[in-house]
Amino acid sequence: MAYVGFSVFVVGLTIASWFASKVVPAEEGMGALDKVAAWGADSGLFFASGLILMVVGGVLARRAQRPDADDGPKAGKPGGLDAAKKLLDDMCTRLDGLDAASLPEGGDAIAAELDQLLDDQVPDFLDHRKLLIDRLGLATFAEMIGSFAQMERGAARAWSAITDEAWSEVAPSLERARTSAKRARELFDAPS
Repeated sequence: MAYVGFSVFVVGLTIASWFASKVVPAEEGMGALDKVAAWGADSGLFFASGLILMVVGGVLARRAQRPDADDGPKAGKPGGLDAAKKLLDDMCTRLDGLDAASLPEGGDAIAAELDQLLDDQVPDFLDHRKLLIDRLGLATFAEMIGSFAQMERGAARAWSAITDEAWSEVAPSLERARTSAKRARELFDAPS
């Protein structure tokens, strides 16, 4: 549907631009308003039709891009604001359950949890971007996704520290990830 809207917009733009630039022969002694009136009588209807097609095409394209709460972001995956909220809650819970006190023995288990969070849950949450922008508003979404990105970086840093056996860096990285995830969750519920 977005392609149909875009095509209608382009057709309208083409028609409007053709007739907007049409030169209508002016008679000697015609004033500016008379020239505009002559152009309007000759080309105004076609120009207006092109403008209407542009607006209709823009609306169609915009509506086609607007996500519905009932549609999943990708085939086979749950969609809607509740699904995004559940993913964010699950990530917060998963990060809260990771304890750096078990290092270095528990490093493999923590790394596996972080792997699943970074490889599965983060991309699934990001699939909801259009819906989140639509529902939260651009300003709230921008602030929320900034905190979400800090959570992602903290989790990736903790994973990297485990892989590199830099044990002293794991706990602070996990704490940054937890704090940022909680902030993202707060912003998710903030009134827009």
